[in-house]
Amino acid sequence: MKIIKTAHVKSIMLLVGGVFLASCSNNGEEVTATQMATPKVAVNIDYQSFLSQQDLIWDRIPNKWTVAPYTGNGNVGFLFYQAENEAKNVISIHTGRHDYYDHRLPYKGEEMLWIYRGRLPLGHFNLTSKGDIEKVDLRLGLYDAELTGEITTSLGSYAIKGITHSEEDIIYFETDAKDGESITISWHPDEPYPPVKGFFDRGRGPKSALWDRMRNAPMPMPPKATLFKEDEMNFSFQPLYQHRGETTVGWEVLGKESGKQYLSASIHHSFPEKNSHEIVKENLNSARKMLQENTFFESHQQWWHNYYPQSFLTIGEPEKEAFYWIQMYKLASASRGDGPILDLMGPWYNDTFWPMVWGDLNVQLIYWTHLTANRMELGESLVNNIDKYHDNLTGNVPKHWKDSAAVGALFPQDMVSTNGGKVPDMLAWLLHDYWLHYTYLGDAQKLRDGLFPILRKTGNSYLNYLKDNALVSEDGTIHIKHSWSPEYKPGRGQDINFTIGLLRWTFETLIELDEANNLNDPLAAKWKHVLDNLVPFQVDENGLRIGKDIPFDKPHRHYSHLLPIYPLGQLNVENKDDAKLARTSVDHWLDVTMYSNKKADAMKVTGYTATGASSIYATLGDGEKAYKYLDFFINHKNVSPTTMYAEVKTQPVIESPLSYATSVHDMLLQSWGGKIRVFPAVPKHWEDMAFHQLRTQGAFLVTAKKSEGKTQFVELQSLVGTPLVINPDITNPIIYIDGKLADNSLVRQGENGFLHIELAKGERVLLMSPHISQTDLFIRSEDIEKSQQNLFGLNQKTTRLPSHTFYYGNK
Repeated sequence: MKIIKTAHVKSIMLLVGGVFLASCSNNGEEVTATQMATPKVAVNIDYQSFLSQQDLIWDRIPNKWTVAPYTGNGNVGFLFYQAENEAKNVISIHTGRHDYYDHRLPYKGEEMLWIYRGRLPLGHFNLTSKGDIEKVDLRLGLYDAELTGEITTSLGSYAIKGITHSEEDIIYFETDAKDGESITISWHPDEPYPPVKGFFDRGRGPKSALWDRMRNAPMPMPPKATLFKEDEMNFSFQPLYQHRGETTVGWEVLGKESGKQYLSASIHHSFPEKNSHEIVKENLNSARKMLQENTFFESHQQWWHNYYPQSFLTIGEPEKEAFYWIQMYKLASASRGDGPILDLMGPWYNDTFWPMVWGDLNVQLIYWTHLTANRMELGESLVNNIDKYHDNLTGNVPKHWKDSAAVGALFPQDMVSTNGGKVPDMLAWLLHDYWLHYTYLGDAQKLRDGLFPILRKTGNSYLNYLKDNALVSEDGTIHIKHSWSPEYKPGRGQDINFTIGLLRWTFETLIELDEANNLNDPLAAKWKHVLDNLVPFQVDENGLRIGKDIPFDKPHRHYSHLLPIYPLGQLNVENKDDAKLARTSVDHWLDVTMYSNKKADAMKVTGYTATGASSIYATLGDGEKAYKYLDFFINHKNVSPTTMYAEVKTQPVIESPLSYATSVHDMLLQSWGGKIRVFPAVPKHWEDMAFHQLRTQGAFLVTAKKSEGKTQFVELQSLVGTPLVINPDITNPIIYIDGKLADNSLVRQGENGFLHIELAKGERVLLMSPHISQTDLFIRSEDIEKSQQNLFGLNQKTTRLPSHTFYYGNK
C-alpha cells in the first residue's frame, strides 16, 4: 500500500460561538496545513428547539392505542385515549407494565407458552368529566417526554399534563378543570386473562392438534383484584394463579376535582418474590417526597436531556427526520438496560395474539436500533437477560445434549422455551445481536467471558443436531437434514439457507474468539471441520433459495433466506460476484413479494419487509433504492400516524418502526467487515446532512457533514484503539490526528478509497476536504419550515398518511 501524502490547504478558520479561534490568512498568501491553527469541529445543537419541531400533535380525539399518545420508562408506561366503546365523557390512562407476564406451570408436560406464559392486561384510570369530550389539543413533547394540552367538553375544559417518570416507576397525571368542569379519576383493573385464550374463546386462532390442545387446556383463574386503602393511598392487588406472581397498582389523587388535581400511580410485578405491595408503597412515598421537594420533574427531565445528545443526525428531509427522532423517543420509552427484553409491545399493552418475545426476527431487529445511534444502555436489556437466564437456555434442549443451549421461536422473559432436538437457529441469531452489542462497544473481555460460553453451547447444539441427524455426501459435504426458514410456506426442508448462515456464523465466531483469546478450545478442530465441509448456500438463477428443494417463488414478508447478505455479511458485496448474487437475490425477493401477481393466501408486505429492503440496498451502496423503501415504509397503512405499528390492525409489533431508524443508520454509516464507510448509500436529493457521535463496530464515534452533495469532513474518536480502516467519502483528504497534521507513516492508502490510519485509544482523527471553509467545520440544528413541523400524531397534517384513514377514518 502506498503512503498518502498530506497536502497544503487554503485558509481554514474555525468559528465557535461567533469567535474565531485562529486566522490562517497571511497577507492573502496561501498557508500550508502545518501553519494552520489546530482545527476542531464545533457542534451547536439546540435540542429543545430542534425536537419541539418533531413533537407529536393531536387535534382529533385518540380512540385506540395506534393513534394515542404514549409515554414510558422501559417498564412502566401509559397510553392516553378514549376507547371506542367508552362513554363520551370519559378518556382513559391505559397503563402497562412491560414485565407483567403469567407464570403458570406446564400442563401434562407441555409448556403451553401461548396461553400460560404470555403478557397480561393490567387496567386503566378513567378521567370522567361532567360534559362530553368534544375536542382535544394535545402535544407529546419529545424533549421533556411529557404529554400536555387541553380537552374541551360540552360544559367547559380541562388542561392535562402527564409523564411516566424516567427513573422511578411512577405515572403522574395532572388535570386542571375550569368553566364549571370537574374531573373524577378512578381505577379499573383488568382480569389477568391470557389474551390468546381469549382469541380461542371467541372462535379465533388457527386449527390443528397443537392449537386444539391449547384451546382446550384448563384455565383456572386467580381471585379478582383486591382494592384497599392504606396510609391515605389506594391499592389494587392482583395475585396470579397459584400465587405464581403478583401485581400491585397503587395511587393517590390530591387536589380538587373542579380545579387542579394530580394522580400519582405506581405499578410493580414480582415473581418469585411476593413484595409488590411494599415496593409500590415505597415508590409512592418516594414520589410524594420528590414532589414536595420540587425535584420530581427536574429529575425526570434531566434523564431525557442527557439522553438525546448521545448522538445527533439531520438529513434535511423533515418527514423522514421526524420519524427517526420519534423512534429515539420511543426506544428510550420502551427499553432500559436493567429492564425486560423488549417484546412486541413494550410498556404499552393491547389485546394481541402475540403476547411475548418473538425470536425469529422481531427481537433481533429491535436490538439493532441502539447500536449506531450510540444509545448503548438501551440495548443492555437483551444481553443482560441472556446472561441472567443462561441456565434456562441450557434447559431448552434434549437431556442427552450435554453442555448445549437453545431457545424456541417465541419465549417469555425468562427464556424458558423448549426447542427440542432442532437446530438452535433462534438463539444463534440472538447471540449475533449479543456479538454486535459488544463489538460496537469494543468490549473484548465481554465477548470472551459473556458471549463465548453461551455461543459454545449453541455450537454444541448444532454439533448434536448434526450427530443425531447425520447426512453427509460421498464427497464429505455436511448437510442439514431438516430445519426451518421462518414463516415461509413450505419453509421446512433440507439445507435451509437461514440455518446454513447462522451455523456458519456460530462456528466462525467461536474460532475467532478462541484464537483472539488463546483459549485453545478442544472443540476448535470440530468447528473447523464443519466449516470446511458444510454445504454451501443454496442458489439458483434467482439468487439465494430458501433451501435445497425450496426455491423462492412465493411472496414472503421475511428476509430470513437473505441473512447471509444482511446482517451476517457472509456475502461480501465488495466482491463483484457476491454483489451480483446479493442484488439478484433481493431484487427477486421484492419482485415476487411486492410486484408480481400475488397469491390470495400470501403473507402481506409488512413494515419490516420495507426496512429490510432498505438496509440490504444500503449494504449494496444503492441509496436510491434504500430511500425508496424508507418512503414506502412511512406510507404503509399499518404504520400509524403516531409511528406505532400493528398487524391485523390491532396487534402491536414494535420492531418495524424501530428498524426504520436502523435503515437510516445503514444509509449514513456502515462498519461491517472491519471497515467504516461514511455516507455509503444516501440518495442524491439528500444533499445537506450531518451526524454527530454515531457509533461503529470497533467502538469509534463518528461525526460527519455533507453539503451540496459533497462530504466536507469526517471526525472519529477511537474509544478502544481498534485498527481503523475507513472510506471517508472525501478525495485526497487533509488528515489531522489529535489536532496535528498526520505523519505520513500513520496513514496508508488502500483499495477502493479506504484509508488505513494508526489511531490509539482516545485519539481523534479529522479528515477534511481540501476545499472547505470555516463554516464547514460546524454542525448545528436548523429550523424547519412551519408547514413541515410536527408531522405526526393525529391531526390535519397526518391526513396525508394512508394510516390516518386506516386507523381513524375520515373524521
